[in-house]
Amino acid sequence: MKKNIFSPSKAGRAFLSKKVLPIFLAVGLLATSAFASDENKSHAATSLKKNFSTAENIKWKVTDNYTKASFSWNGQQMEVFYNEKGETIAISRIIGKETLPIKAQQTIQKKYAEYTIAEAIEYNSEENGVTYYVTVTKDNKKEVLNISFDGDVSVYRP
Repeated sequence: MKKNIFSPSKAGRAFLSKKVLPIFLAVGLLATSAFASDENKSHAATSLKKNFSTAENIKWKVTDNYTKASFSWNGQQMEVFYNEKGETIAISRIIGKETLPIKAQQTIQKKYAEYTIAEAIEYNSEENGVTYYVTVTKDNKKEVLNISFDGDVSVYRP
């Protein structure tokens, strides 16, 4: 019987199964992941254009859990987080400290009187509603405060 030149030997099959096959599988997974990422971004881009048609300077970040668009809109710095279907998960924007709830302003004024407010962010998620994050600094110390819609203040991250 004549040996088929297209059939790998036992050693060749072992090489293929141990070395080449995992590489092909990894490349296939990466290609599928890249396609899914492009599709997620496409859905998010459609939603962004629909809801923020005049958005400028758009920067995208695609992860396994969400797609984020960072941009400016009507003079505001914003970020919108989307799921894989292009549905909004959360919206955040930089705000002035005077926009914080009154109770939060009073607490910060008392407990963090020697600190400077570096940044305030309003974060509105489908899951938790409106929350605020405020970065306060003093010398080389920086803390991020979590503020509820009712104005309750807690340390989010020292």
